[in-house]
Amino acid sequence: MNQEQSRKVNEEYARKASRMTVDDMNDVAGKKDKVWRLLGKLGSKAADIKLLWNMMIDYKEGRYPNVPWRLIGSIVFAFVYLLMPVDVIPDIIPILGFTDDIAVFGLVLKSFEHDIEAYKAWREEHRDDGMRRIN
Repeated sequence: MNQEQSRKVNEEYARKASRMTVDDMNDVAGKKDKVWRLLGKLGSKAADIKLLWNMMIDYKEGRYPNVPWRLIGSIVFAFVYLLMPVDVIPDIIPILGFTDDIAVFGLVLKSFEHDIEAYKAWREEHRDDGMRRIN
């Protein structure tokens, strides 16, 4: 991804992540099958992205409510962006097509590292609670 594309991705993230709503979250959550198909194209980042998915679902279902909406909105935006076939680098371009999608998830992971680490610890603490995991 070149500097111009990186700038556009950052602008898109900054402009739209804060505008995500509960309806957007519910819409994204209903597209799990499509998200999972796309995750296969994201290589080594898929595990981190699945963690964000689980965080969003645990928040949505009330299991993990103590998370700032800013983070959930950013996660929702990252999935909305992943689901858009035409973005800064169109997904139909082999190999490079998902570079911008990975960059958006990278922004979320870096921006909210502390909150995500807290979620990982919470998940580990509650892993034997019979909670359904989406892996």
